[in-house]
Amino acid sequence: DMVFESYQNNLLLDEINDTDFNSTNTNYRVGADFFLSKKQTLGFLVGGSISDRETDNDNIIKISALPDFTSIDSVLVARNNATGGGNNYTVNLNYRYDITKEKTFNFDLDYGRYSSFSSRFSPNRYYQTINENVFLSETINVIDPENDIDIYTAKADYEQPLAGGFFGIGSKVSRVISDNTFLFFDEVNDTRIRNDQRSNVFEYLENVYAGYASYNRPLSEEISFSSGVRVEQTDATGTLTPFDTNLSEDPVLQNYLSVFPNLGFSWSPNRMNSYNLSFGRRINRPDYSVLNPFENRLSELSFEKGNPKLLAEIVNNVELGWTYQYRYNFKLGYSKTENQITRLIAPDTEDSRAGFITWANLAEQTIISGNISAPFQFGQYWNAFFNLSASFINNQADYGNGQIVDVQAFTYTFFTQQTFPLFEKMKGEISGYYSGPGVWGGVFLYETSWALNLGLQKKFFEQRLNVKLSAQDIFYESGWEGVSRFNGLESTGGGNWDSRRASLSLSYNFGNQEIKSRNRKTGLESEGSRVGGG
Repeated sequence: DMVFESYQNNLLLDEINDTDFNSTNTNYRVGADFFLSKKQTLGFLVGGSISDRETDNDNIIKISALPDFTSIDSVLVARNNATGGGNNYTVNLNYRYDITKEKTFNFDLDYGRYSSFSSRFSPNRYYQTINENVFLSETINVIDPENDIDIYTAKADYEQPLAGGFFGIGSKVSRVISDNTFLFFDEVNDTRIRNDQRSNVFEYLENVYAGYASYNRPLSEEISFSSGVRVEQTDATGTLTPFDTNLSEDPVLQNYLSVFPNLGFSWSPNRMNSYNLSFGRRINRPDYSVLNPFENRLSELSFEKGNPKLLAEIVNNVELGWTYQYRYNFKLGYSKTENQITRLIAPDTEDSRAGFITWANLAEQTIISGNISAPFQFGQYWNAFFNLSASFINNQADYGNGQIVDVQAFTYTFFTQQTFPLFEKMKGEISGYYSGPGVWGGVFLYETSWALNLGLQKKFFEQRLNVKLSAQDIFYESGWEGVSRFNGLESTGGGNWDSRRASLSLSYNFGNQEIKSRNRKTGLESEGSRVGGG
């Protein structure tokens, strides 16, 4: 459920959204290791998922105008239905050679295919009043997007002892091909007519060539250091091809070389204290779905869309940490992000009544943060964990024509988890969090939220069967509310989802519990994580 009250272009739009989402997901993963010799291992992994989903959304917007916004000019009612699904799978081939106990070579080949499709029926009907008794006009659209993403990676790593420490070197090549088709239809007299001015094909091609090296070693019994550098060459092209050739645009080209060093020191003057200082620079690339410029509509006046011109964000961070008695952790951090990838709520340039959420790059985001985490034991059985984090956020951007982001916010979150024994060898758990006000995206200032969770757990049949009963957000307070002000649009809103729920889970461990599979990463994980939900 979402509600928004937006002021833009001398209009007040009072918006209510109710969305029901149903899905069925089947996930699978299978793998095997073949021991070619005592030192050589060949392994493969195959995994994937198949999903079907259906979404019903009611979007109702009451439109009022000056001078007092008290009388309703019209009401938009859009009762949408969307059906779709996806089929994803990944394949990994791994070769590992343990040359000696400390000298290793590892090679991964990966391929991933991510496909999704949907069909959205989007009627936009206008009425004179909220009772829908005086019909004014309607526009009916059908939207059929289809997305196919192919990812190829090859990755090699080598490690060996060197000068009292460990030296590592490696390289990785990745290729991403994203094909997206967006078909937009106007439905007139029950006949679908393709709208070539709004139908597009978007193709995104990305090649990344990376090389990296690392070295770490102790400098003394108390001090050690770690270091590394990663060099990446990125070549990417985004091409939007409209069905109406008069609307053609030049491709978006990105070609850049980036260097990412990292350095860390640790100092342990005694057994009770350990200090860490680290500096790092990293890159975060946008998800493929947010580069896609197609619209995802709640109605013709409320929608979201991607941005093919998004740049990767570069994060520079420094962190100082202190660990006491191997249990209590204290951290201070400072980070500055160039081209921070964020969300913005903005007015539409084509329709003065419409607003949308999009992705954009901030010029920079600065964060000063602190974190304290501490486990405690009260008596013999009561275990508790506490975590407190806080940060000051400064967002800055200037998009021209008065489109300025200048937002500062202080936010904090407290989390605790308590576990304790109950009767009949049953365990109980109480957990929850309280989050203070802060900023989401570029300019959306949100208010406080919190949640309280309860749980019970018991094991049967020689610890093989584990039964858990849990209840999350029992007071239903984890929703959100806040206000966004940007580019002449002021929008106040809030929302909830089905966060208050009870669940019963059972797991049973079969077979020989002493047999352990090799737990390893593949070369596809960073690229696969960018597929997102799009």
